[in-house]
This record gives sequence, structure tokens and C-alpha cells, in this order.
Amino acid sequence: MARKPATRAAKSASAAARKTVAARPVLQWIGAGLGMLVTLGAIGVILVEAMAPARPVAFSVAVREVRPTEGGWIAEVEVGNRGSTAAAGVTLEGMAGEQTAAATLDYVPGDGEATAFLRFPRDPRTAPPVVVVTGWSEP
Repeated sequence: MARKPATRAAKSASAAARKTVAARPVLQWIGAGLGMLVTLGAIGVILVEAMAPARPVAFSVAVREVRPTEGGWIAEVEVGNRGSTAAAGVTLEGMAGEQTAAATLDYVPGDGEATAFLRFPRDPRTAPPVVVVTGWSEP
């Protein structure tokens, strides 16, 4: 049996299919290149963080708000850690005039912050509370 010659419509469909197939590898290479850039960037960030020297714990303490409650006055305290090393069992002591209050934070992450609440029996705003970190441990 003899083969039938290809029609013009079949030839143009065949040419369109070849163009689509030829374009696909270019898009695949572009996608692969973008994936490689993202992967190398992530690996670079991990390596930079792993090689950077650890910064010791460095606390900053700020009284954000003092408000009345049924059981006394509550001072909201924000404790920041500017070091890259985390701290556990962070103890705070607040003094407002003759009043004292204490709190313990379970964990303050490196380059992070945590919130503690100190309860005073009387209004501490007459003598603004002074809050200090008295100790912590390494997690």
C-alpha cells in the first residue's frame, strides 16, 4: 500500500506542534533556573546564619501600660532580647516606690521579645515602676 501525501492542514498542524514542543524546553529551563536561584539563596542565608558568631543575651525592658484591675494594678512589661542567644527562666523585679512585684518568663527568644505582667497592690503611676532583669538560664 502506498502512503497518502500529507495535506496542507496536516502539515500546518504538524508545524504548530513542533513550535510548541520547541518552546516548552525554554520555559522548562527558565523554571529550572528560577528554582536554582531560590534554592541557592536559601542555602546562602542558612550558611551566613550558621557561620555568624552568637551574640550574647542583651535585654531591654519597657513598661508599656499600667491599668487597674480588681486585684490591684497591673503593669504590662515588654522584655526584648537583642542577642541571638535565647534565654529561659527570665526573672523580673519591678519597684514602684516602696512596692515590689516579680514575674518569671519561661522563654525569651534570641532577637525576639516576650511580655510579662507585674501586679502592684496600689497605683504605681505615682512613682513610675522601674523593672530590671535579675536572672535567666540557658535553655
